[in-house]
Amino acid sequence: MSHDTPLVIAHRTTTGHGPENTLRGIRTALAMGCDGVEIDVRLCADGVPVLIHDDTLERTTDSSGRVAEMSLEDLRRVDAGEGEPIPTLREALGLVDGQMLLIIELKVTPGDDVPALCEAVLAEVEMADAAGWTWLWSFDSETVIELARRTPQGGRIAHLCLSPTPEIWQIAAEYRLDGISMHGSGLTAENVAACRAHEMAAFVWTVNESSDIARCIDLGATGIVGDYPERIRQALSDRGD
Repeated sequence: MSHDTPLVIAHRTTTGHGPENTLRGIRTALAMGCDGVEIDVRLCADGVPVLIHDDTLERTTDSSGRVAEMSLEDLRRVDAGEGEPIPTLREALGLVDGQMLLIIELKVTPGDDVPALCEAVLAEVEMADAAGWTWLWSFDSETVIELARRTPQGGRIAHLCLSPTPEIWQIAAEYRLDGISMHGSGLTAENVAACRAHEMAAFVWTVNESSDIARCIDLGATGIVGDYPERIRQALSDRGD
């Protein structure tokens, strides 16, 4: 694992510049030359992985209801912002097509079928032959463990957290995770060193202020996730990276 120049990763498909979790956002990240783009994925009622952060539609769309109770056909009628539809994971994979990293965050709400979510996501990644340019992330430890058990060799998994706890370090070691993705406030020299000692990536999210971005660069983050990727790129340029 290289620890030189941090990767520039657009958060929720460049949400600082348009509707989050949309194909338009992915196109924006590609046009900006990002190293990667992060998306949030849930299952709809048909068992299809779709791009949306919340378990309900109210915040990010012109509709309402629980994503898990709506069919893909229903979701196709929803406006996810400025006329953008809710995409499927398959569409996102097809658009990225190895041009940059695709960070797939598996979102879990209590009561969700974790094995079904993991199976559906992994099936789409396999179908797209995308293991080499995707990462699978989740805050939910059960989901991370399920992914670790199911993911074929070559797939990369990171545990999301505010700051890594002893339990998360234990999961990382036992299941040989490929990275930890922590909040900007949780990124410390000690945590970065611990990741490196175990040959894991040390990602950081969601970092938008120039001073915070500079701090993450100085601490040696593997990748920085932000709503405004251009700010991360500018901070790197200011350092000559």
